[in-house]
Amino acid sequence: MRKCLGLLTAGVLLLLQPCSFANAQAPNALERAIGDAQPCRSLKTKVSSFGISVEVGVDKLDSVKIENLELSVNGDAAEASVRGTLACKTSDEALVKGGFSATAEVRLKVDLTTCKTTETSIDIVKTGGRFGDIVKGLETEISGGLRRSLEKNLAKLCEK
Repeated sequence: MRKCLGLLTAGVLLLLQPCSFANAQAPNALERAIGDAQPCRSLKTKVSSFGISVEVGVDKLDSVKIENLELSVNGDAAEASVRGTLACKTSDEALVKGGFSATAEVRLKVDLTTCKTTETSIDIVKTGGRFGDIVKGLETEISGGLRRSLEKNLAKLCEK
């Protein structure tokens, strides 16, 4: 059980799949782990201006801020809750520059005997920035992608 608790903690720290960390600076291990996952990497959107549509990649990590993290264990059941804000921006070479921020609340429950995620929820509670409204419109898709990534990484940790 101690090993599974360690795996749960590590899984919370690796909310998304690991990749190389960009130029953004993060002050603590949890924020660095999220940054390493490059959560903005695949985000693209279409922006219309003066009747012209342009695809814009909001694919550069701008900042990560974790407001709180709570872990609890009751027998073989563990629960984790995280609230934080992620900000992404376009590259410096982008024709249309901008970005967004999204504050999310992530909750998960894990069975420590099987190391399986029994329940997850990811809610985007606030958005901002030039492309914030687009993120709000894609909340279901973004939350689903984050949920799948979280469950996949927890499963990987349990294989070790």
